[in-house]
Amino acid sequence: MRLVMFRPALLPIPVIALVLLLGVPAWARADSENSEPAGTIEHLIATTREYRQALERVLGFRAQDVERAAALLDQRRELQAGGIVSRREVEAVERALDDARAKLDETRQQIAQADHALAEALVAASSPVVPPSPAVPPSSTPPVTEPGLAPIFVRFRGAAAWSLADVPRLDRFFRERFGRALPVSAYGQTPVHDRLGLDHHQALDIAVHPDSPEGAALLAFLRGAGVSFIAFRGAMAGAATGAHIHVGAPSPRAAAPPPAFAARTP
Repeated sequence: MRLVMFRPALLPIPVIALVLLLGVPAWARADSENSEPAGTIEHLIATTREYRQALERVLGFRAQDVERAAALLDQRRELQAGGIVSRREVEAVERALDDARAKLDETRQQIAQADHALAEALVAASSPVVPPSPAVPPSSTPPVTEPGLAPIFVRFRGAAAWSLADVPRLDRFFRERFGRALPVSAYGQTPVHDRLGLDHHQALDIAVHPDSPEGAALLAFLRGAGVSFIAFRGAMAGAATGAHIHVGAPSPRAAAPPPAFAARTP
C-alpha cells in the first residue's frame, strides 16, 4: 500500500491572490475594477457577480481539500487496524476532515447569500418604485407579480415598520403552524453583505418556496402585517438564486464604509 504523506503546502500564487481578493470588500475595489459609480444598483450587480465567480473557484479548492482529507482518513484507519499508527493520529485527521467539510459548507452558504443579493439587486434594477401598500387580510388576493418578470418573483411593499426585533414573532407563527423553526438562510448583516457593501442589517432571507404551504402561509402573514417582502420562485435571468423569501426593504442599499475606510478616504 502506498502511504500518502500529508504535509502543509504552499498555495500557488493565483490561489493566494484569489483569497486576498475575497478578503477585500467590493466597495474598496470599485475604482480599479468597475466602471459604475460605487453605490449604484448597476455597481452592486457587477461586484456581486464578480464576487460569486471568485467564490465558485474557492468552492473547487474546498472540495479538493475534503477529498484529500477523506482519502487520508481511510488510509490512516487502515494503518491503525494494522497497529502502525495510533488512535490519536486518526482523530487528528478526522478533525481535519470535519474542518474541511465545514469550510466547504461555509463557502456554499456564501454563494447562496451572494445569489440572493444579486437577485434582489436585479429586482431593484428592473422594477419601478412601488408605493407602500396597506396591510391586507390573509385571505385577500395576492398582489400581481412584477410586469415582465412574472412569475419569477412577487414584491410587496408594506407600510409597517420592520426590524429583526420582529423575527421572534414570525418564528413563533411558523413554529405554531408547521412545528419547526423558521428556516433562515441569512439573518441580518452577513460577511457576504459586508464585502459587497450591501445594507442587510434589518433584512431576513427565508429558505422556503413561496408557492409551498409554508411559503404561502408566510406571505399571507407578512401581507396581513403590512411587512415588505420579495418572494422569489426560482432563478432570475443572470442570477442562480433558488426560491426564497426576502423579508424587509425591497431594494438593496449600499452600506456605509466602515469608519477605518472612511478615515482613509480624502
